[in-house]
Amino acid sequence: TREAGEENGMKFFLRDADNIRQAQAVVLVGSRSMPIGLDCGYCGFASCAAKNEHPAVPCALNSVDLGIAIGSMTAQAADLRVDCRVMYSVGAAAQRIGLLEECRTVFAIPLSISSKNPFFDRQTHR
Repeated sequence: TREAGEENGMKFFLRDADNIRQAQAVVLVGSRSMPIGLDCGYCGFASCAAKNEHPAVPCALNSVDLGIAIGSMTAQAADLRVDCRVMYSVGAAAQRIGLLEECRTVFAIPLSISSKNPFFDRQTHR
């Protein structure tokens, strides 16, 4: 995450890299770009076949399902009194080094069981 932040100039990548070092575990969760075959048009294409001609565009329903799954995972962590935060930057960095290659969209959920939530009062890198 730190290397990606230094390359792309996005300071929150640097902040998130510091957070990852404070986490006891990190869960990576992602979604493939495969349409689910409903031809719903929610992605902006008339059919799943038309969407398949644009593999860089994720299936909208897969993205919605991913969001629901992330919400459920973080809610379960909260129920268990485990501090967590959803991080796009760490998911992007994980993809950059070849993790979850089959996924188009990846997010990270760092977990902490320390005495203070390291993901709350986070320092910015200006």
